[in-house]
Amino acid sequence: MLIRALTVVAVVAVLAGGGTVWLLVRERPRQARSAAGRARVLQRMAGASVVVALASLVFLRPWYWALALGMAAVAALVAVVGLLRRLARRDAPDTWGAVLVALASVVLGSGLIALGGTAAVLDVTALWGGDPRPIPHARQVLAHPVLYQVFWGAAWAATPPPPALTEAVAFQRVLPTSSWAVAVADAGFGVDSFSSGGCWIDPRTPGVPVRATTTSSGPFPAELRAVFAGRRRLLPCPGSAPRPVPALLPGDAVVALWLSPGAPYGLGGVSAHGSTPWTGHPAGLVVTGLSDGFASWGEAGCARAAACRALPAFATPTYALSHEVVESVTNPFGQGWFADPPLQWSAAYLFHHGPTSLLGPAPPFQGEVADLCQPGQPDATEERLPEPTTSDGFAVAAFYRPGLGCVF
Repeated sequence: MLIRALTVVAVVAVLAGGGTVWLLVRERPRQARSAAGRARVLQRMAGASVVVALASLVFLRPWYWALALGMAAVAALVAVVGLLRRLARRDAPDTWGAVLVALASVVLGSGLIALGGTAAVLDVTALWGGDPRPIPHARQVLAHPVLYQVFWGAAWAATPPPPALTEAVAFQRVLPTSSWAVAVADAGFGVDSFSSGGCWIDPRTPGVPVRATTTSSGPFPAELRAVFAGRRRLLPCPGSAPRPVPALLPGDAVVALWLSPGAPYGLGGVSAHGSTPWTGHPAGLVVTGLSDGFASWGEAGCARAAACRALPAFATPTYALSHEVVESVTNPFGQGWFADPPLQWSAAYLFHHGPTSLLGPAPPFQGEVADLCQPGQPDATEERLPEPTTSDGFAVAAFYRPGLGCVF
């Protein structure tokens, strides 16, 4: 969207500058009044553009881009004024010299007008751009999600159970009838109900730590395939109803894999969702990965575990799990509910990273329904809740409900 707006500005600049200079070239020599008038119009446009650009460059980072563009703009303005005066006072019409001077005037004048217009667009969008709003895109949602949980590693099989495991199991047990699940179902996303599928511990930890950096390949999907193929000796989660591992997972399954220090988390943030290739699931199995830091969350050992110390204060186990679950069911494969980058965010990103940021892809905008309401999220809307919300005794993630803003 921002690129389109800047393209329009550039086209207008070229037409304005080029049209004015072309009229000057066609003007008979010494018809000073009309020629000088046209020259003054372009000079004023270029001068105003430089003023706008210089005011905007104060906010541009890194500093050397602001300095370089400011010096170039002032030099170009001086050159444009000199060229236009020479063109308006020439002695012969339509000479090659006049054409060359006109060409230089068009290039510099249009460039200055484009620079000023670009700065004005960025200023307006950075200050008054609209808040992000999630939209359904291709309407990919899980209508009847079924939550399964797998806790991987010996740390999860400790006695007594780790606090994170206890919280996650209790949350899963009440999930189908919880006020949080009801709110998600009533939000209009297309999600109708939640179910609990089962919960198991795989006490086996890899001998050599293997970092999980993606949900589509490597240790993450390998562990899930081994679990659901019956190649692991599993323990039922304490507090959950003993259930056999299903031979086939339903199409709306969401599998949460809690990692351990033997399989360190590397998916970004403290939790993430995605999909992994799976037989019987053409688009992939919807999965969620949660940090190995949760294995010692709430225990004295957290102070000695870097991954646990890195967890934000608000990121309780049920907050992280609910955050990824609501995004998994509303945007399971990348074409569900999320907000596209608003102009305000794009303009601010350009100001902070310089013009070269237009040449490559910007980092992904965190616009999914729970991201928009996450405390401290720099890309979130101002309507986000300042603290996690409590539902049925659990800290849960708020989410952006269309038409209402951040709710739970």
